[in-house]
Amino acid sequence: MGSLRATEIFNNAGLMLVAIESVDLQQSKTDTGCQVYGNIEPIAVIVCNADGIYALDMQASLTAIDQLLEDIPELCTMIAPFNKA
Repeated sequence: MGSLRATEIFNNAGLMLVAIESVDLQQSKTDTGCQVYGNIEPIAVIVCNADGIYALDMQASLTAIDQLLEDIPELCTMIAPFNKA
C-alpha cells in the first residue's frame, strides 16, 4: 500500500463524506526514457453527520478511524467541525 490521502467528496451543513485513498507512484529512468506508474485505490469512506463520525471500509463495514487519523494528519482538521469531543 502506498501513502494515504483524504479527499473531501461532499459537504453541506449537516453531512460530509471523505474518501480515503491509497496512492502509489513508481518511476524508473534509463538513458533512453522513463516510465511512470500510478495507482489510486479506495480504502474507506468517512461519514460525518450530527450523529457522529464513522469510517466504512469498501465492504461497507464499520472500521476503526483511529489508525486513519494517525496515518493522515490532515484528516483530523477536516472532520473537526463534526467532532463532538
